[in-house]
Amino acid sequence: MIPGANAAPPGQPQPKIQIIDPLYNFGTALSGQMVRHTFEFKNVGKGRLVIRGVRTSCGCTAATPTKTNLAPGEVGKVTVGFDTRFQKGHQVRTITLYTNDPANPQAAMTLQGDIKQQVAAAPSQLDFGKVKRGTEITKEVVISDLTGRKGFKVGPVSNSSPAIKVVQEPGKDHKPGDKLKVTLLNTMPVGPFDDTIKVVTNRVPLQIDVFGTVEGDLSVSPAQVSFGIVQPGQGAIRIVRLTNSSSRPVKVLGISSSSASVTASAEPVKPGREFRITVQLNRSAPDGQVHGALTIKTDDSTQKTLSLPFYGIVGQFKT
Repeated sequence: MIPGANAAPPGQPQPKIQIIDPLYNFGTALSGQMVRHTFEFKNVGKGRLVIRGVRTSCGCTAATPTKTNLAPGEVGKVTVGFDTRFQKGHQVRTITLYTNDPANPQAAMTLQGDIKQQVAAAPSQLDFGKVKRGTEITKEVVISDLTGRKGFKVGPVSNSSPAIKVVQEPGKDHKPGDKLKVTLLNTMPVGPFDDTIKVVTNRVPLQIDVFGTVEGDLSVSPAQVSFGIVQPGQGAIRIVRLTNSSSRPVKVLGISSSSASVTASAEPVKPGREFRITVQLNRSAPDGQVHGALTIKTDDSTQKTLSLPFYGIVGQFKT
């Protein structure tokens, strides 16, 4: 966090910052372009104005002001750049100067305008949802040129996860653009997954987020434990069900907790098929937040452990 500059002592001449044209509307820009603008500020007070820092909102950068110590009447400048890659629609960015002006210690400037996409992906992200372990699913993404100019080219295309395969195919009917076939392979391990497909084009780059959850034969319900707000010394108990949908029976070998305040035990309801997990927040839990996870160990060859997050608050609350 950038601290504001100390104001001049009372009784001495005070500085006063004035932002000349604090709002800059750049109109419409194509995504991928760098929008630049130089803001001017002036010391209209009677004391020396000190600029101690500059902060910008996401996607913006600011150069060091041309002057950081201004006598009365002096003018300084700060140049701002806005990277419009992966942006679309109306955008607003704020640039803040931290000063020793007692009346305006944080002087704000605003950069705004509309970003027009050059290239689009439909859909812009791929949600595979919940997928059974060992299942293979393919989804398609169409990459389109929105500029109307000739010579649009797509590629190369890359991603990180070896369990997600991306194949590039040419667009249909001689239309500019390509189709991506994205396959979630059956080698994806159990649990949540996410990946990013990076698409290079001769216009601007694209990113397509891919995510979902692979579910195994063993599952817990609910997927996390909430103790809520618990009074000190009261403790709490929650019940979770572990079920096995495979044809093989399983055993729960043990349960460990990342917090000394939470313990758990397993009891067979249907041996090898269903278990009752009793999760207990101990009465001796100290005041404050309780969060962590239980690790359930099993003899299943593909799901040797299951993670069960828990959270809660221990404290005395008065209204």
